[in-house]
Amino acid sequence: MSDVHVAFVRAVMIGREGLHRPVLLDMFERAGAAEATSYIATGNVSFRVETDAVPAVVESVEADLERLLGRPTPLFVRPLDDVVALVDSNPFANAPRGPVRDEVVTFFRDRVPDHLAPPIEAPNGDFVAFAAGPAELFSVVIDRDDRQPSAPGGYLERLAGEPVTTRAVTTLERIVEKLTGPGR
Repeated sequence: MSDVHVAFVRAVMIGREGLHRPVLLDMFERAGAAEATSYIATGNVSFRVETDAVPAVVESVEADLERLLGRPTPLFVRPLDDVVALVDSNPFANAPRGPVRDEVVTFFRDRVPDHLAPPIEAPNGDFVAFAAGPAELFSVVIDRDDRQPSAPGGYLERLAGEPVTTRAVTTLERIVEKLTGPGR
């Protein structure tokens, strides 16, 4: 039996630039993934494949995305068990409190670079990356009265010197619930 994985596609919105849900799911299926299902319009896809086949699926889907969109579009893939463990660990239990707008997770391909040790505060005060997992940073986005705050992805990507993608923890919770059932 193959394993369920979750792919977070960086910097896409389903329905824009010709990337419609059936197109994205077909990319995964042609790459050898089974049961590809998308969640929310920001490029979140679960699929079933043997773990050792994940790199080939990623390579194929990224190549298809680049052909369609005209730019590199990386995938950040995690086994479903890892996403469940992340959500169950309640990483925001010790988050800074105050006027928090969002709690977000920034995913790295393999691991968080050593030089990105939390806390990392945005120069403009929009967010604080307060904790790290092996391949993700946890941040709170501060609610601002004067403007829409920026999310940490772009800033952390520049600091890391490599692509990252960021998702709200509520998005991860919804994906886990859809795949494992309410209340597990």
